[in-house]
Amino acid sequence: MLRRLVLFLTIFTLPLFSAELNFSATVDRTTVGIGETFTLNVTVSGENIGNVPTPELPDMNNFNILGRSSSQSTNISFINGKMSQQITINFIYTVSPKKIGKFTIGACKINYQGKTYETQPIEIEVIKGTTRAQTSPAPSQPGTTPPEPGGDNIFILAVPNRTEVLCGEQINISFYLYTRYSLGDLNLEKLPSFSGFWAELTDDIKQLRFQTKVYNGKSYNVALIKTYAIFPVTSGKLTIDPLVLNAEVIQPPRDFFDFFGTSRIVKIESKPISINVLPLPQENKPEHFCGGVGKFNISASLDRDSAVGGTPVNLIVKISGSGNIRLIEKPKVSSIPNLRILEPEVKDNIQRSGNLIKGTKEFRYPVIAQVDGEHILPEIKVAYFDPQKKVYETITTQRLKFVAMGTTTASITTESGGLKILGSDIQYIKPDARKFRTQSWSAPGWINIFYILSFLIVGLALLYQRYQARLLIDQAYARRIRAGHLFQKRIKQIETLLKAQDKKNFYTSLGTAVMNYIGDRYNLPIGTLTKEQLKQELINKGLARELLDELFKIVECCENAGYAPVISELYKPEEILKKAKELIHRL
Repeated sequence: MLRRLVLFLTIFTLPLFSAELNFSATVDRTTVGIGETFTLNVTVSGENIGNVPTPELPDMNNFNILGRSSSQSTNISFINGKMSQQITINFIYTVSPKKIGKFTIGACKINYQGKTYETQPIEIEVIKGTTRAQTSPAPSQPGTTPPEPGGDNIFILAVPNRTEVLCGEQINISFYLYTRYSLGDLNLEKLPSFSGFWAELTDDIKQLRFQTKVYNGKSYNVALIKTYAIFPVTSGKLTIDPLVLNAEVIQPPRDFFDFFGTSRIVKIESKPISINVLPLPQENKPEHFCGGVGKFNISASLDRDSAVGGTPVNLIVKISGSGNIRLIEKPKVSSIPNLRILEPEVKDNIQRSGNLIKGTKEFRYPVIAQVDGEHILPEIKVAYFDPQKKVYETITTQRLKFVAMGTTTASITTESGGLKILGSDIQYIKPDARKFRTQSWSAPGWINIFYILSFLIVGLALLYQRYQARLLIDQAYARRIRAGHLFQKRIKQIETLLKAQDKKNFYTSLGTAVMNYIGDRYNLPIGTLTKEQLKQELINKGLARELLDELFKIVECCENAGYAPVISELYKPEEILKKAKELIHRL
């Protein structure tokens, strides 16, 4: 128990002794052809750093960001009994230019422990044509010479399943370790860079499983390291950079007195792979082509069949199948009279079936009716390219309809014969004036009270209708309005846990309740922001740093106590609950 407590305190106190960051940005080339891509690599490194936020990119109006990924390496060492942790984080962005000219990528920024770091600006020249050097394809079949360095006794072999594909078509590439040595530790120094590709890792091997194979007439122990499914996003000659590995090679004893032998570190890397990417055919290319290459299906539905008081109906379009699902663009929805169709919310769901990438891309369009009545949404057409058949295929949704009520009244409708005139078939009855009696047009004074009340009721009803409509349309407003009520509801559940002496769930629920209140009150995505980013967002909204420090200290106490039973004895739950209520009230 004491060892667990010491280890817990050691891990959580490492960031207190952190050094300053090293923050830099580089590109793999400064001259790029229009239609080509380059890699922007933003690197953060330092000793004992933790909870480093994602860098803030500069204005990229002249460029498209096609993809992003990140990698992290950690080196832990003990010097004179002191543990140090050197961490390097790479944020990798695949970028393509929009037009020809000379442009500047401004300074990237990062806020860490109250200090802002910036990189140097980078000049990029975009020219017409291509700038990529022609490289030889890496060996994909046995019988070729393995790459240097490392000699022919240990090397990495990169094996693509094809070296010529259409733009957007899937390629599978596997990296194998070949060795005739006994190995100790293996350290992955650099992952391959897939500039110009969208890449998905399909096999991330945690433990190497060696098999004996013969290669170039020699017997090797062979193990799969990683397998990727990659999709080119532009045509031309694209290059896959090497995977770099540091391997500890154990050498056999040199003589009788050398019982254990020696070891040395060997740096090995795969050869670059050249992929020839052909453009998609322009002949017979449909205007509703969505960028999909593979085999897809489409469906459309409405989340409700009626809309009351101007509330939106969501048109949900799902494209599913196998292929470059992430690169599919939103379907074109034609404008429809008396309907307002907003920009869609997009969600991806990627699945891996062996080495095949499958999934679903969902587009959720809010549709707002402008007039009452039945509205019909026509079919939506989407085209994709089938690389097996070498043709464009078109898929279509079904027609949908819904009814709107309580909106602005529609204009007079016309029929095929023109305006339909109502009331022409009414026979008016001429009254006999002699039988009418004189009526009194005066009314008691107290009747006026009902007139006043009716106006007040109509006004309140209109205000309530606008309030309900805003709750449905304005998500930030709805979260802010409901934040206090949800927090009080959660506090009652937390007090029940405290009475039951369920301390672990008490601390976990209290920390979650505080974070959820902050997210709802200020419309922040707490699940995607680090605590430092979240604190900076709140400071930007005008909250005092001292108040936020106290609030996040409560959250950290709850996290520490909730996951370490020994630590939880150091905190008094009644005091933490009281302090949390007080700080939330001050917000």
